[in-house]
Amino acid sequence: MTSPSRRDVIMGGALLAGAGGAFAMTPRGRLTLLLPGHDLETAVPKQIGAWRYAPSAGIVLPRDENGLAAKLYGQQLARTYFSDTRPPVVLVIAYGEVQSDSLQLHRPEVCYTAVGYAISVTERADIALAPGVMVPARQLVARNERQVETIIYWTRIGDDLPTSGSEQRLVKLRQQLDGYIADGILVRMSSPLESSPQVREQLCEFARELIKGASKRDLPALLGRPLAAAVS
Repeated sequence: MTSPSRRDVIMGGALLAGAGGAFAMTPRGRLTLLLPGHDLETAVPKQIGAWRYAPSAGIVLPRDENGLAAKLYGQQLARTYFSDTRPPVVLVIAYGEVQSDSLQLHRPEVCYTAVGYAISVTERADIALAPGVMVPARQLVARNERQVETIIYWTRIGDDLPTSGSEQRLVKLRQQLDGYIADGILVRMSSPLESSPQVREQLCEFARELIKGASKRDLPALLGRPLAAAVS
């Protein structure tokens, strides 16, 4: 029998390593759900602070490529809230039960770009929910030839709150290596106004009122269990 060449040994080792890595990255283990049996439509109040929900059109939703959004998100909520004293706020919440390499939350930077918006600002912008309690969030400005939107959002995967795409990937990797698969949620608020300290603060105010109006049962789904416990 002919002995294997050095090249064959190296290639075989690389293939085995690749197969091992693929096995390690395959989602498996226990499933952690923080929105079990809950309905976003009933969990999110129609009156949030000074804002009240009214039907509206033209909301940018997480992108749908050949029905991909239906696979990513078990539930989506899209509402416009109006106020007599403040600018309107568009609220979008997208929830998915399994966050893996093939199924994961689409961050707004991707969704807006996919429908023709240009992103001019994207930066970390934590939201104070209560004294000493912050939700790690991100803000961006998206514009096209007709309009501009100032956006603040956060994402939760399990009990983690990643603020960037790279951090989101690392969170999913760590969770998979720890032996569990988490659900995920995107909470996005936007205003049809140019970004300014006042506009950003009004979006933060809306976020605080949203959390204040949510039931104790639904807070973990929005914020993760540690932050929900700190708020409540």
